[in-house]
Amino acid sequence: MKKSLIVMSKSLFGWIASCITIVYKIPQIVKLYKTKKSADLSIVSLFIQLIGYIFYILHGYTLGDWPIIFMGAGALFENIIITIMYYCYNENTETSNSPSS
Repeated sequence: MKKSLIVMSKSLFGWIASCITIVYKIPQIVKLYKTKKSADLSIVSLFIQLIGYIFYILHGYTLGDWPIIFMGAGALFENIIITIMYYCYNENTETSNSPSS
């Protein structure tokens, strides 16, 4: 009984961590959408995170750990959204900062 409780709590902690990891990028996505400015974001940081999330998914797959797979896939999806928004809104930032003729 005690062992099953420990296993269940480990899984519960994994799911809680996964949900928090996915939720923490939502404010950034909303802010990017509202301001349409991405100049302060680091594309290198986004790329490094993207690679990390791919490895989280692979790690979760090899362990058969669904919370890790869920977290990696969700965070990867959000990272891709932010990267696309970065490039879309980076063009807006560049054109708005250029001197008008």
